Amino acid sequence: MTPASSASSSFRGRAHSAALCDSYRTAEQMPSFQGRAQRVSMPDSRSSFFSGNGVRRLFTSPKAHAFDTRSKRKQQPRPDVIGMATDYYAVLGVSKSASKQDIKGAYRRLARQYHPDVNKEAGAEDKFKEISAAYEVLSDDDKKSIYDRFGEAGIKGAAAGNGAGTYTTNPFDLFESIFGTSMGGGFSGMGGMGPSSFQTSSRGMPTQGEDLRFDVTLEFEEAIFGTEKSLEASHLETCALCNGSGAKSSNSQKTCTTCGGQGQVMQTSRTAFGMFSQVSICPTCAGEGEVITSYCKKCGGEGRIKVKKLIKVRVPPGVNSGSTLRVRGEGDAGLRGGPPGDLYVYLNVKEVPNMQRDGINLYSSVAINFTDAILGAVMQVKTVDGLTDLQIPAGTQPGDVLVLSKRGVPKLNKPTVRGDHLFTVKVSIPTRLSDTQRELVEDLAELYKANATRVSSSKTRSSRVQRMSNDFDSSSGKKEIENGAVGDNTEGEGLWGSLKKLAGSAATGVLKWLRDSL
Repeated sequence: MTPASSASSSFRGRAHSAALCDSYRTAEQMPSFQGRAQRVSMPDSRSSFFSGNGVRRLFTSPKAHAFDTRSKRKQQPRPDVIGMATDYYAVLGVSKSASKQDIKGAYRRLARQYHPDVNKEAGAEDKFKEISAAYEVLSDDDKKSIYDRFGEAGIKGAAAGNGAGTYTTNPFDLFESIFGTSMGGGFSGMGGMGPSSFQTSSRGMPTQGEDLRFDVTLEFEEAIFGTEKSLEASHLETCALCNGSGAKSSNSQKTCTTCGGQGQVMQTSRTAFGMFSQVSICPTCAGEGEVITSYCKKCGGEGRIKVKKLIKVRVPPGVNSGSTLRVRGEGDAGLRGGPPGDLYVYLNVKEVPNMQRDGINLYSSVAINFTDAILGAVMQVKTVDGLTDLQIPAGTQPGDVLVLSKRGVPKLNKPTVRGDHLFTVKVSIPTRLSDTQRELVEDLAELYKANATRVSSSKTRSSRVQRMSNDFDSSSGKKEIENGAVGDNTEGEGLWGSLKKLAGSAATGVLKWLRDSL
Protein backbone atom coordinates (compact mmCIF):
# COMPACT_ATOMS: atom_id res chain seq x y z
CA MET A 1 0.00 0.00 0.00
CA THR A 2 1.38 3.39 -0.95
CA PRO A 3 1.67 6.24 1.54
CA ALA A 4 -1.19 8.04 -0.18
CA SER A 5 -3.42 4.96 0.14
CA SER A 6 -2.45 4.61 3.76
CA ALA A 7 -3.31 8.24 4.40
CA SER A 8 -6.64 7.82 2.63
CA SER A 9 -7.48 4.78 4.75
CA SER A 10 -6.44 6.67 7.83
CA PHE A 11 -8.79 9.57 6.93
CA ARG A 12 -11.79 7.28 6.46
CA GLY A 13 -11.36 5.50 9.77
CA ARG A 14 -10.83 8.44 12.04
CA ALA A 15 -12.87 11.35 13.31
CA HIS A 16 -11.61 14.89 12.82
CA SER A 17 -9.48 16.30 15.56
CA ALA A 18 -11.09 19.08 17.60
CA ALA A 19 -7.87 20.90 18.37
CA LEU A 20 -5.75 22.36 15.56
CA CYS A 21 -2.06 23.08 15.87
CA ASP A 22 -1.17 26.77 15.42
CA SER A 23 2.27 26.30 13.87
CA TYR A 24 1.57 23.30 11.59
CA ARG A 25 -1.20 20.96 10.47
CA THR A 26 -1.25 17.25 9.69
CA ALA A 27 -3.38 15.63 7.06
CA GLU A 28 -5.39 13.95 9.82
CA GLN A 29 -6.15 17.27 11.54
CA MET A 30 -7.71 19.09 8.55
CA PRO A 31 -11.48 19.11 9.33
CA SER A 32 -12.59 20.73 6.09
CA PHE A 33 -11.25 18.10 3.66
CA GLN A 34 -13.73 15.50 4.91
CA GLY A 35 -11.42 12.50 4.68
CA ARG A 36 -10.28 12.91 1.07
CA ALA A 37 -6.69 12.03 0.24
CA GLN A 38 -4.59 14.67 -1.51
CA ARG A 39 -2.06 14.01 -4.26
CA VAL A 40 1.57 14.79 -3.59
CA SER A 41 3.94 17.01 -5.61
CA MET A 42 1.12 19.19 -6.91
CA PRO A 43 2.58 22.27 -8.65
CA ASP A 44 1.27 25.73 -7.87
CA SER A 45 -1.64 26.97 -9.94
CA ARG A 46 -1.11 29.89 -12.29
CA SER A 47 -4.75 30.88 -12.35
CA SER A 48 -5.59 34.58 -12.29
CA PHE A 49 -7.24 34.11 -8.90
CA PHE A 50 -4.73 31.82 -7.17
CA SER A 51 -1.18 32.93 -6.48
CA GLY A 52 -0.13 29.47 -5.35
CA ASN A 53 0.99 30.85 -2.00
CA GLY A 54 -0.17 28.06 0.26
CA VAL A 55 -3.40 27.26 -1.59
CA ARG A 56 -2.41 23.62 -1.93
CA ARG A 57 -0.32 21.73 0.65
CA LEU A 58 1.64 18.53 0.48
CA PHE A 59 0.02 15.66 2.38
CA THR A 60 1.71 12.33 3.09
CA SER A 61 1.01 9.56 5.48
CA PRO A 62 2.50 9.79 8.97
CA LYS A 63 3.77 6.28 8.39
CA ALA A 64 6.00 7.49 5.59
CA HIS A 65 8.39 8.87 8.20
CA ALA A 66 8.10 6.05 10.70
CA PHE A 67 11.56 4.69 9.75
CA ASP A 68 14.80 6.42 8.91
CA THR A 69 16.42 4.36 6.17
CA ARG A 70 19.73 6.14 6.62
CA SER A 71 20.21 5.34 10.30
CA LYS A 72 18.49 1.93 10.07
CA ARG A 73 16.78 2.56 13.39
CA LYS A 74 13.14 3.03 14.28
CA GLN A 75 11.92 6.49 15.17
CA GLN A 76 8.84 7.71 16.93
CA PRO A 77 6.02 8.72 14.53
CA ARG A 78 5.56 12.48 14.32
CA PRO A 79 3.17 14.68 12.32
CA ASP A 80 4.31 16.13 8.97
CA VAL A 81 4.82 19.87 8.70
CA ILE A 82 2.33 21.04 6.09
CA GLY A 83 3.63 24.62 5.95
CA MET A 84 3.88 27.63 8.16
CA ALA A 85 0.48 29.27 8.48
CA THR A 86 0.26 32.84 7.21
CA ASP A 87 -0.46 35.40 9.91
CA TYR A 88 -2.77 37.82 8.12
CA TYR A 89 -2.66 40.26 11.01
CA ALA A 90 1.13 40.38 10.76
CA VAL A 91 0.95 40.79 6.98
CA LEU A 92 -1.11 43.95 7.38
CA GLY A 93 0.74 45.03 10.50
CA VAL A 94 -2.37 45.26 12.71
CA SER A 95 -3.44 43.63 15.94
CA LYS A 96 -6.23 41.06 16.29
CA SER A 97 -8.40 43.70 17.93
CA ALA A 98 -7.99 46.15 15.03
CA SER A 99 -11.15 47.73 13.66
CA LYS A 100 -12.29 47.48 10.06
CA GLN A 101 -11.15 51.03 9.50
CA ASP A 102 -7.64 50.21 10.76
CA ILE A 103 -7.50 47.11 8.57
CA LYS A 104 -8.60 49.04 5.51
CA GLY A 105 -6.11 51.82 6.20
CA ALA A 106 -3.27 49.32 6.53
CA TYR A 107 -4.28 47.67 3.28
CA ARG A 108 -4.41 50.99 1.41
CA ARG A 109 -0.95 51.92 2.61
CA LEU A 110 0.69 48.58 1.81
CA ALA A 111 -1.14 48.07 -1.50
CA ARG A 112 0.16 51.40 -2.75
CA GLN A 113 3.67 50.49 -1.65
CA TYR A 114 3.84 47.02 -3.22
CA HIS A 115 1.68 47.42 -6.32
CA PRO A 116 3.69 45.93 -9.25
CA ASP A 117 3.17 49.03 -11.35
CA VAL A 118 4.86 51.12 -8.65
CA ASN A 119 7.30 48.70 -7.04
CA LYS A 120 9.55 46.96 -9.58
CA GLU A 121 11.54 44.98 -7.02
CA ALA A 122 11.56 41.20 -7.18
CA GLY A 123 8.85 39.72 -5.01
CA ALA A 124 6.72 42.87 -4.96
CA GLU A 125 3.91 41.19 -6.89
CA ASP A 126 3.83 38.21 -4.50
CA LYS A 127 3.80 40.58 -1.54
CA PHE A 128 0.96 42.54 -3.16
CA LYS A 129 -1.08 39.36 -3.59
CA GLU A 130 -0.39 38.33 0.01
CA ILE A 131 -1.58 41.73 1.25
CA SER A 132 -4.71 41.44 -0.87
CA ALA A 133 -5.44 37.94 0.45
CA ALA A 134 -5.03 39.13 4.04
CA TYR A 135 -7.36 42.07 3.51
CA GLU A 136 -9.95 39.92 1.76
CA VAL A 137 -10.16 37.64 4.80
CA LEU A 138 -9.91 40.20 7.59
CA SER A 139 -12.36 42.64 6.00
CA ASP A 140 -15.07 39.97 5.75
CA ASP A 141 -16.75 39.13 9.06
CA ASP A 142 -17.50 35.50 8.16
CA LYS A 143 -14.04 34.77 6.80
CA LYS A 144 -12.40 36.58 9.69
CA SER A 145 -14.38 34.46 12.17
CA ILE A 146 -13.25 31.23 10.46
CA TYR A 147 -9.67 32.47 10.34
CA ASP A 148 -9.66 33.42 14.03
CA ARG A 149 -10.95 29.95 14.96
CA PHE A 150 -9.10 27.67 12.55
CA GLY A 151 -6.39 29.82 10.98
CA GLU A 152 -5.47 29.89 7.31
CA ALA A 153 -6.24 26.19 6.89
CA GLY A 154 -9.86 26.83 7.77
CA ILE A 155 -10.13 29.46 5.03
CA LYS A 156 -8.45 27.23 2.43
CA GLY A 157 -10.52 24.25 3.44
CA ALA A 158 -13.76 26.20 3.12
CA ALA A 159 -12.69 27.38 -0.33
CA ALA A 160 -11.99 23.84 -1.52
CA GLY A 161 -15.24 22.51 -0.07
CA ASN A 162 -17.40 25.07 -1.87
CA GLY A 163 -16.27 24.06 -5.34
CA ALA A 164 -16.76 27.52 -6.81
CA GLY A 165 -14.45 28.87 -4.15
CA THR A 166 -14.89 31.71 -1.69
CA TYR A 167 -11.22 32.69 -1.61
CA THR A 168 -11.20 33.95 -5.18
CA THR A 169 -11.01 37.74 -5.32
CA ASN A 170 -8.54 39.00 -7.90
CA PRO A 171 -5.96 41.20 -6.12
CA PHE A 172 -5.96 43.80 -8.89
CA ASP A 173 -9.75 43.85 -8.94
CA LEU A 174 -9.72 44.36 -5.17
CA PHE A 175 -7.23 47.19 -5.52
CA GLU A 176 -9.37 48.86 -8.17
CA SER A 177 -12.48 48.60 -6.01
CA ILE A 178 -10.67 50.49 -3.24
CA PHE A 179 -8.74 53.09 -5.23
CA GLY A 180 -10.84 53.33 -8.41
CA THR A 181 -9.74 53.05 -12.03
CA SER A 182 -7.60 56.20 -11.93
CA MET A 183 -4.79 54.25 -10.27
CA GLY A 184 -5.10 51.12 -12.32
CA GLY A 185 -4.07 52.11 -15.82
CA GLY A 186 -0.94 50.04 -16.22
CA PHE A 187 -1.65 46.35 -15.58
CA SER A 188 -0.98 45.13 -19.10
CA GLY A 189 2.13 43.33 -17.95
CA MET A 190 0.49 41.44 -15.08
CA GLY A 191 -0.43 38.32 -16.98
CA GLY A 192 -3.80 39.55 -18.14
CA MET A 193 -5.00 40.45 -14.64
CA GLY A 194 -5.34 44.18 -15.19
CA PRO A 195 -8.40 46.31 -15.89
CA SER A 196 -8.58 45.00 -19.45
CA SER A 197 -9.70 41.67 -17.99
CA PHE A 198 -11.60 42.89 -14.92
CA GLN A 199 -13.79 45.92 -15.58
CA THR A 200 -16.19 45.57 -12.70
CA SER A 201 -15.57 49.09 -11.42
CA SER A 202 -17.16 50.68 -14.50
CA ARG A 203 -20.11 48.26 -14.63
CA GLY A 204 -23.39 50.08 -14.96
CA MET A 205 -21.75 53.49 -14.53
CA PRO A 206 -22.05 56.41 -16.98
CA THR A 207 -19.18 56.55 -19.45
CA GLN A 208 -17.59 59.38 -21.42
CA GLY A 209 -18.88 59.81 -24.97
CA GLU A 210 -16.79 59.49 -28.11
CA ASP A 211 -14.97 62.46 -29.69
CA LEU A 212 -15.88 63.55 -33.22
CA ARG A 213 -13.77 64.96 -36.06
CA PHE A 214 -14.81 67.60 -38.61
CA ASP A 215 -12.59 68.87 -41.46
CA VAL A 216 -12.88 72.51 -42.60
CA THR A 217 -11.14 74.32 -45.50
CA LEU A 218 -10.36 78.03 -45.04
CA GLU A 219 -9.47 80.78 -47.47
CA PHE A 220 -5.98 82.20 -47.07
CA GLU A 221 -7.28 85.52 -45.72
CA GLU A 222 -9.65 83.73 -43.30
CA ALA A 223 -6.72 81.91 -41.75
CA ILE A 224 -4.80 85.19 -41.43
CA PHE A 225 -7.49 87.35 -39.85
CA GLY A 226 -9.83 84.72 -38.35
CA THR A 227 -13.47 83.99 -39.09
CA GLU A 228 -16.56 82.16 -37.83
CA LYS A 229 -17.79 78.94 -39.43
CA SER A 230 -21.14 77.16 -39.11
CA LEU A 231 -20.82 73.38 -39.14
CA GLU A 232 -23.68 70.93 -39.60
CA ALA A 233 -22.65 67.89 -37.61
CA SER A 234 -24.47 64.67 -36.70
CA HIS A 235 -23.84 63.32 -33.23
CA LEU A 236 -25.48 61.20 -30.53
CA GLU A 237 -27.37 62.90 -27.73
CA THR A 238 -28.75 61.42 -24.53
CA CYS A 239 -32.37 60.36 -24.88
CA ALA A 240 -34.48 62.92 -23.03
CA LEU A 241 -37.27 60.41 -22.38
CA CYS A 242 -35.27 57.77 -20.51
CA ASN A 243 -32.26 59.93 -19.51
CA GLY A 244 -29.92 57.48 -21.18
CA SER A 245 -31.03 54.35 -19.31
CA GLY A 246 -32.75 52.78 -22.32
CA ALA A 247 -35.60 51.56 -20.10
CA LYS A 248 -39.23 52.56 -20.37
CA SER A 249 -39.30 53.34 -16.65
CA SER A 250 -37.28 52.69 -13.53
CA ASN A 251 -39.42 49.62 -12.85
CA SER A 252 -38.24 48.15 -16.15
CA GLN A 253 -34.70 47.69 -14.83
CA LYS A 254 -33.98 44.55 -12.82
CA THR A 255 -30.82 43.17 -11.29
CA CYS A 256 -29.39 40.37 -13.39
CA THR A 257 -30.01 37.04 -11.69
CA THR A 258 -27.22 35.28 -13.58
CA CYS A 259 -24.37 37.37 -12.19
CA GLY A 260 -26.15 38.90 -9.22
CA GLY A 261 -25.55 42.40 -10.53
CA GLN A 262 -21.77 41.96 -10.85
CA GLY A 263 -21.71 41.98 -14.64
CA GLN A 264 -19.29 39.03 -14.62
CA VAL A 265 -19.47 35.32 -14.05
CA MET A 266 -16.70 33.07 -12.82
CA GLN A 267 -16.22 29.43 -13.69
CA THR A 268 -13.91 27.35 -11.51
CA SER A 269 -12.69 23.92 -12.52
CA ARG A 270 -10.26 21.41 -11.12
CA THR A 271 -7.37 20.25 -13.28
CA ALA A 272 -4.31 18.11 -12.78
CA PHE A 273 -2.46 21.30 -11.89
CA GLY A 274 -4.98 22.54 -9.36
CA MET A 275 -8.01 24.79 -9.40
CA PHE A 276 -8.43 27.10 -12.37
CA SER A 277 -10.83 30.05 -12.38
CA GLN A 278 -11.91 32.05 -15.40
CA VAL A 279 -13.89 35.29 -15.37
CA SER A 280 -16.02 36.36 -18.32
CA ILE A 281 -18.71 38.92 -19.08
CA CYS A 282 -22.15 37.85 -18.05
CA PRO A 283 -23.97 36.56 -21.16
CA THR A 284 -27.36 37.62 -19.83
CA CYS A 285 -26.77 41.32 -19.10
CA ALA A 286 -23.66 41.82 -21.31
CA GLY A 287 -21.72 43.10 -18.31
CA GLU A 288 -24.27 45.73 -17.26
CA GLY A 289 -25.37 43.97 -14.09
CA GLU A 290 -28.97 44.86 -14.93
CA VAL A 291 -31.50 43.69 -17.49
CA ILE A 292 -34.23 45.79 -19.09
CA THR A 293 -37.65 44.21 -19.31
CA SER A 294 -39.27 47.04 -21.28
CA TYR A 295 -37.30 49.34 -23.59
CA CYS A 296 -37.73 53.07 -24.15
CA LYS A 297 -39.90 53.74 -27.20
CA LYS A 298 -37.96 56.82 -28.30
CA CYS A 299 -34.44 55.39 -28.40
CA GLY A 300 -35.29 51.68 -28.59
CA GLY A 301 -33.22 50.88 -25.53
CA GLU A 302 -30.04 52.54 -26.81
CA GLY A 303 -30.23 55.46 -24.41
CA ARG A 304 -29.02 57.81 -27.16
CA ILE A 305 -30.48 59.23 -30.36
CA LYS A 306 -28.77 60.67 -33.46
CA VAL A 307 -29.31 64.39 -33.99
CA LYS A 308 -28.17 66.87 -36.67
CA LYS A 309 -26.99 70.11 -35.17
CA LEU A 310 -25.65 73.43 -36.47
CA ILE A 311 -22.52 74.28 -34.52
CA LYS A 312 -20.80 77.66 -34.76
CA VAL A 313 -17.03 77.61 -34.47
CA ARG A 314 -14.86 80.70 -34.06
CA VAL A 315 -11.56 80.47 -35.92
CA PRO A 316 -8.92 82.72 -34.29
CA PRO A 317 -6.45 84.78 -36.38
CA GLY A 318 -3.16 83.15 -37.28
CA VAL A 319 -4.24 79.51 -37.74
CA ASN A 320 -2.56 77.38 -40.39
CA SER A 321 -3.03 74.06 -42.16
CA GLY A 322 -2.95 71.32 -39.54
CA SER A 323 -4.30 73.50 -36.74
CA THR A 324 -6.97 71.84 -34.61
CA LEU A 325 -9.83 73.51 -32.78
CA ARG A 326 -11.54 71.79 -29.85
CA VAL A 327 -15.23 72.41 -29.18
CA ARG A 328 -16.05 70.96 -25.77
CA GLY A 329 -19.20 68.92 -25.26
CA GLU A 330 -20.16 68.68 -28.94
CA GLY A 331 -19.13 65.03 -29.42
CA ASP A 332 -21.29 61.96 -28.91
CA ALA A 333 -23.16 61.62 -25.63
CA GLY A 334 -21.90 58.95 -23.24
CA LEU A 335 -23.60 55.69 -22.37
CA ARG A 336 -26.11 55.60 -19.52
CA GLY A 337 -26.35 59.39 -19.43
CA GLY A 338 -22.60 59.92 -19.38
CA PRO A 339 -21.00 63.24 -20.38
CA PRO A 340 -20.50 63.92 -24.10
CA GLY A 341 -17.17 63.88 -25.87
CA ASP A 342 -15.62 66.80 -27.74
CA LEU A 343 -15.68 67.96 -31.35
CA TYR A 344 -12.27 68.41 -32.99
CA VAL A 345 -12.14 70.67 -36.05
CA TYR A 346 -9.13 70.05 -38.33
CA LEU A 347 -8.24 73.05 -40.53
CA ASN A 348 -6.84 73.14 -44.05
CA VAL A 349 -5.85 76.50 -45.60
CA LYS A 350 -6.01 77.19 -49.34
CA GLU A 351 -2.86 78.46 -51.03
CA VAL A 352 -2.66 81.67 -53.07
CA PRO A 353 -0.23 82.34 -55.96
CA ASN A 354 2.98 84.28 -55.26
CA MET A 355 2.46 84.26 -51.51
CA GLN A 356 4.04 81.70 -49.21
CA ARG A 357 3.80 81.54 -45.46
CA ASP A 358 6.50 80.60 -42.99
CA GLY A 359 5.35 81.04 -39.41
CA ILE A 360 4.11 84.60 -39.07
CA ASN A 361 6.04 85.94 -42.10
CA LEU A 362 4.88 86.05 -45.72
CA TYR A 363 7.14 85.77 -48.78
CA SER A 364 6.53 87.05 -52.31
CA SER A 365 8.54 88.16 -55.35
CA VAL A 366 8.35 91.43 -57.31
CA ALA A 367 9.58 91.94 -60.89
CA ILE A 368 10.97 95.37 -61.98
CA ASN A 369 12.68 96.57 -65.19
CA PHE A 370 16.34 97.53 -65.25
CA THR A 371 15.64 101.27 -65.37
CA ASP A 372 13.61 101.07 -62.14
CA ALA A 373 16.43 99.08 -60.58
CA ILE A 374 18.92 101.82 -61.58
CA LEU A 375 16.86 104.91 -60.86
CA GLY A 376 14.50 103.60 -58.17
CA ALA A 377 10.70 103.63 -58.21
CA VAL A 378 7.51 103.11 -56.22
CA MET A 379 5.43 100.04 -57.10
CA GLN A 380 2.11 98.63 -55.93
CA VAL A 381 2.27 95.06 -54.62
CA LYS A 382 -0.42 92.66 -53.39
CA THR A 383 -0.55 91.94 -49.66
CA VAL A 384 -3.13 90.38 -47.33
CA ASP A 385 -4.25 93.95 -46.58
CA GLY A 386 -4.77 94.72 -50.29
CA LEU A 387 -2.59 96.71 -52.71
CA THR A 388 0.27 98.49 -50.94
CA ASP A 389 3.06 100.81 -52.17
CA LEU A 390 6.55 99.30 -52.14
CA GLN A 391 9.55 101.63 -52.37
CA ILE A 392 12.26 100.44 -54.81
CA PRO A 393 15.54 102.15 -53.86
CA ALA A 394 17.89 103.35 -56.64
CA GLY A 395 20.59 100.81 -57.41
CA THR A 396 18.51 97.81 -56.37
CA GLN A 397 20.18 94.54 -57.37
CA PRO A 398 18.54 91.28 -58.50
CA GLY A 399 17.87 89.08 -55.44
CA ASP A 400 17.60 91.97 -53.00
CA VAL A 401 14.88 91.52 -50.37
CA LEU A 402 12.56 94.42 -49.55
CA VAL A 403 10.49 94.29 -46.36
CA LEU A 404 7.03 95.61 -45.58
CA SER A 405 7.03 95.66 -41.80
CA LYS A 406 4.01 94.32 -39.88
CA ARG A 407 2.17 93.25 -43.02
CA GLY A 408 2.46 89.52 -42.29
CA VAL A 409 0.42 87.07 -40.19
CA PRO A 410 -0.84 87.81 -36.65
CA LYS A 411 0.63 85.50 -34.03
CA LEU A 412 -1.83 82.86 -32.85
CA ASN A 413 -3.44 83.88 -29.55
CA LYS A 414 -1.47 87.17 -29.72
CA PRO A 415 -3.09 89.14 -32.56
CA THR A 416 -1.25 92.35 -31.64
CA VAL A 417 2.04 90.71 -32.67
CA ARG A 418 2.31 90.54 -36.44
CA GLY A 419 4.99 89.32 -38.84
CA ASP A 420 6.46 90.96 -41.97
CA HIS A 421 5.90 90.60 -45.71
CA LEU A 422 9.20 90.11 -47.56
CA PHE A 423 9.61 90.69 -51.33
CA THR A 424 12.48 89.26 -53.39
CA VAL A 425 13.41 91.53 -56.33
CA LYS A 426 13.64 90.13 -59.85
CA VAL A 427 15.02 92.49 -62.54
CA SER A 428 13.35 92.12 -65.94
CA ILE A 429 15.55 92.66 -69.04
CA PRO A 430 13.65 93.54 -72.29
CA THR A 431 14.19 91.18 -75.21
CA ARG A 432 12.93 93.57 -77.96
CA LEU A 433 13.78 97.24 -78.46
CA SER A 434 12.73 99.84 -81.03
CA ASP A 435 15.37 101.59 -83.13
CA THR A 436 15.15 104.72 -81.01
CA GLN A 437 15.44 102.73 -77.79
CA ARG A 438 18.42 100.81 -79.14
CA GLU A 439 20.20 104.06 -80.12
CA LEU A 440 19.63 105.49 -76.67
CA VAL A 441 20.92 102.33 -75.00
CA GLU A 442 23.97 102.37 -77.27
CA ASP A 443 24.62 106.02 -76.41
CA LEU A 444 24.33 105.11 -72.77
CA ALA A 445 26.79 102.27 -73.26
CA GLU A 446 29.27 104.69 -74.95
CA LEU A 447 28.98 107.04 -72.03
CA TYR A 448 29.75 104.19 -69.62
CA LYS A 449 32.76 103.17 -71.72
CA ALA A 450 34.06 106.76 -71.90
CA ASN A 451 33.57 107.12 -68.20
CA ALA A 452 35.50 103.92 -67.54
CA THR A 453 38.37 105.04 -69.87
CA ARG A 454 38.69 108.49 -68.31
CA VAL A 455 38.65 107.06 -64.83
CA SER A 456 41.46 104.69 -65.83
CA SER A 457 43.48 107.57 -67.43
CA SER A 458 43.03 109.73 -64.36
CA LYS A 459 44.34 106.98 -62.16
CA THR A 460 47.38 106.58 -64.48
CA ARG A 461 48.26 110.32 -64.39
CA SER A 462 47.91 110.42 -60.63
CA SER A 463 50.30 107.52 -60.19
CA ARG A 464 52.86 109.14 -62.60
CA VAL A 465 52.79 112.43 -60.71
CA GLN A 466 53.28 110.54 -57.47
CA ARG A 467 56.39 108.83 -58.86
CA MET A 468 57.81 112.18 -60.05
CA SER A 469 57.35 113.71 -56.64
CA ASN A 470 59.25 110.85 -55.08
CA ASP A 471 62.30 111.50 -57.38
CA PHE A 472 62.96 114.96 -55.96
CA ASP A 473 64.29 115.38 -52.45
CA SER A 474 65.03 119.11 -52.35
CA SER A 475 62.41 121.56 -51.21
CA SER A 476 62.74 123.54 -54.47
CA GLY A 477 62.07 120.47 -56.48
CA LYS A 478 59.03 119.73 -54.39
CA LYS A 479 57.74 123.27 -54.85
CA GLU A 480 58.21 123.01 -58.61
CA ILE A 481 56.24 119.84 -58.72
CA GLU A 482 53.57 121.35 -56.52
CA ASN A 483 53.32 124.50 -58.68
CA GLY A 484 53.63 122.69 -61.99
CA ALA A 485 52.55 119.16 -62.63
CA VAL A 486 50.37 118.88 -59.61
CA GLY A 487 48.65 122.11 -60.44
CA ASP A 488 47.96 120.87 -63.98
CA ASN A 489 46.56 117.64 -62.55
CA THR A 490 44.24 119.57 -60.30
CA GLU A 491 43.09 121.56 -63.27
CA GLY A 492 42.60 118.32 -65.21
CA GLU A 493 40.55 116.80 -62.41
CA GLY A 494 38.38 119.89 -62.30
CA LEU A 495 37.76 119.63 -66.05
CA TRP A 496 37.05 115.91 -65.78
CA GLY A 497 34.65 116.55 -62.95
CA SER A 498 32.70 118.97 -65.12
CA LEU A 499 32.58 116.47 -67.99
CA LYS A 500 31.53 113.76 -65.58
CA LYS A 501 28.63 115.82 -64.32
CA LEU A 502 27.56 116.59 -67.88
CA ALA A 503 27.69 112.90 -68.86
CA GLY A 504 25.79 111.94 -65.73
CA SER A 505 23.02 114.38 -66.54
CA ALA A 506 22.78 113.06 -70.07
CA ALA A 507 22.73 109.43 -68.87
CA THR A 508 20.02 110.22 -66.38
CA GLY A 509 17.91 111.81 -69.07
CA VAL A 510 18.41 108.84 -71.37
CA LEU A 511 17.44 106.37 -68.64
CA LYS A 512 14.32 108.31 -67.74
CA TRP A 513 13.31 108.39 -71.38
CA LEU A 514 13.92 104.65 -71.71
CA ARG A 515 11.88 103.91 -68.60
CA ASP A 516 8.94 105.91 -69.91
CA SER A 517 9.09 104.38 -73.37
CA LEU A 518 9.70 100.74 -72.46
